[in-house]
Amino acid sequence: MLVGYGANAVHPYLALETVKQWHTNGKTMRLMKTGKLKATTVSEAQDNYRNAVEAGMLKILSKIGISLLTSYAGAQIFEAMGLGEEVIDTSFKGTTSRIGGMDLEDIAAETLMMRPEVVDAKLKLINNGYYKPNPKLEYHANSGALAKMLHNAIGLDKTVNQDNRDIEEENDGVKPKNFANYEIFRKSLEEAPLCNIRDMLDFESDRPSIPITDVESAATIMKRFCTGAMSLGALSREAHETLAIAVNRVGGKSNSGEGGEDVIRGAPISNVDERGSSTTFPHLTGLKNGDFSPASPSSLYLGCVGITV
Repeated sequence: MLVGYGANAVHPYLALETVKQWHTNGKTMRLMKTGKLKATTVSEAQDNYRNAVEAGMLKILSKIGISLLTSYAGAQIFEAMGLGEEVIDTSFKGTTSRIGGMDLEDIAAETLMMRPEVVDAKLKLINNGYYKPNPKLEYHANSGALAKMLHNAIGLDKTVNQDNRDIEEENDGVKPKNFANYEIFRKSLEEAPLCNIRDMLDFESDRPSIPITDVESAATIMKRFCTGAMSLGALSREAHETLAIAVNRVGGKSNSGEGGEDVIRGAPISNVDERGSSTTFPHLTGLKNGDFSPASPSSLYLGCVGITV
């Protein structure tokens, strides 16, 4: 963010000092001595931190389609959420903040709330579960428990893969989708605490609802469905092809992104057996003859410019 707001260089002195303190900590030294942690010098540990930060920045740049750091520096391609006008005008001039939020006094008060009591917390910062989910702390919409409920509902078992699936079992040993499990998933979402801005929104209208008979059919609406331009490589081959097949089935569009596609995806699948498997796509299940896996539209990547065709 500092670079995005115009910093030409960032010296993370506090982070480097934190790495130094971590390295000299007795527990860290014992882990390195027993081989449970790779032995490094303080300088090497700080280099590891620097490399990780640089790799993270490059990943962010690639995700937003920026090839050069100079194109990112000072671009201010941000939108603030939860920050009031005072904070924006003081520290983030020109940044959009549509819903307003905290002022400087609020931020100071929240910072003081996070200060640990030296004796009780033993000099450790209090973990409120903001970053790492903890079921007893702050609620996370994308929690592992909620994801598992959805997997159970749609019949997705991430422990079963191409290498260990049982072809003798129905559906290769994966439990089938279950509507009752979906109801559990839906109920969990309905009863979840307020977490996103959209959770605080509701529909208001000054006119009666349109009769369902006047609404377009589901088949017509689904033709306007499309997935984001997710490149092969950013997604696994399995995920990329599954999304394309699913959207093609409903008549929508699955953008290929800029990662390219295997040439075998150019023709409809015609060798699906009674178990929904194909020798052409052995890593997929639940297939049907006539499934079409190429993405439409497709993107060609030329230099730093993506051209959609």
